[in-house]
Amino acid sequence: MKKRILSILCALCLLLGVLLPVQRARAAGTVYLLAVNDKICDLPGGLLPVTVNGVVYIPYTAFDKATTGVDLGVYYGLDLSKGTVLTLYALSGSLTFSVDGGQCVDGQGNEMKFRAVIRNRAVYIPASAVCDYFGLTYSFLPTTDRGTLIRISSSSASLSDSAFLNAMALAMTSRYNAIVNKGQTQATPAPSAAPTQAPGPVSTPAPTPAATPDPAVVTREDVELYLALDASQAGEDILDLLPQSESSLLLLFTPDSLATQARFIRKAVSAGHAIGLTVDEADPERALAELDRANDLLKHIARTNTRIAAVPAETADALRAEGWLVWEPTVTGDTAAALLRGLEGASSPARLTLPANAFTVSRVLTQVREDRYDWRSTLETRL
Repeated sequence: MKKRILSILCALCLLLGVLLPVQRARAAGTVYLLAVNDKICDLPGGLLPVTVNGVVYIPYTAFDKATTGVDLGVYYGLDLSKGTVLTLYALSGSLTFSVDGGQCVDGQGNEMKFRAVIRNRAVYIPASAVCDYFGLTYSFLPTTDRGTLIRISSSSASLSDSAFLNAMALAMTSRYNAIVNKGQTQATPAPSAAPTQAPGPVSTPAPTPAATPDPAVVTREDVELYLALDASQAGEDILDLLPQSESSLLLLFTPDSLATQARFIRKAVSAGHAIGLTVDEADPERALAELDRANDLLKHIARTNTRIAAVPAETADALRAEGWLVWEPTVTGDTAAALLRGLEGASSPARLTLPANAFTVSRVLTQVREDRYDWRSTLETRL
């Protein structure tokens, strides 16, 4: 009799061991994991794909190389100055999502049928539709015990979907269990261990004096920021990333680049951006001759001229004596990460020159807006 009871108990234990993970997975609902090319993603804030009316949406940061470590060839710009406007762009085209207005248009102004949404305080975009537009591969890969994998891949991916699932089996299982366990922990708050007491007299604590702000502490909102762009070889796609109605940029051109960039210059001037010149000439007389020649060409191209120049340090004083305003960056770097790191410790005013790289421009401008720097137009009167 005892042996029979023990056998039944053992069978029940085995059955519970099989059923509990299944019941836990059912309680958690569908868990979506995200992969980009040959890498499973960890997005900031633990953001994961979600479904909206049966359509899978992913955070826009899945296209951020600095976040995922993978370059899909699609980049983004996020403008929060007038609502929430997200732009995704690549060599093949662009998509602009007006999140508040519920609209999406392509680079030619054609309205698309899909929209962006806000979930978990972040902008989410329809994965399949966006991948199809930019020529990326969208894969929906359900598994029996590791949730459903959403994989976004470009031609640079080296593994097929099946090979990727096999290679990442352990990693997916670990992440899936962590997500499910975290959801259970958050759903069931721990009971309070404080003993129940009869109400007694309530004492009113003395008011805490308000903290006096430390005048030495400088926040990002306190930093006046002026931005320039090395535009001698910039394409018009970069001009589309620059603000049209808020603080403008200083666009710097070499004298020899003016003729080839005439269309770019006219569009920039009409958008309200300032034009400057850059001359790599240590001899002041030669530098002034180059600048005068460039101004004559500017009058012909866009009916404008400039008194702003970026020149070598040894030429700066001589140009100032001739009435020129010298652009001198206080933050330097060739990449978005380097520029943003330098900007974090910058004092006010801060001056930064962006390279003619669409990803860097988009990344820095987006971060500047999100961090709420006191971004100001670069005008001659402020140099």
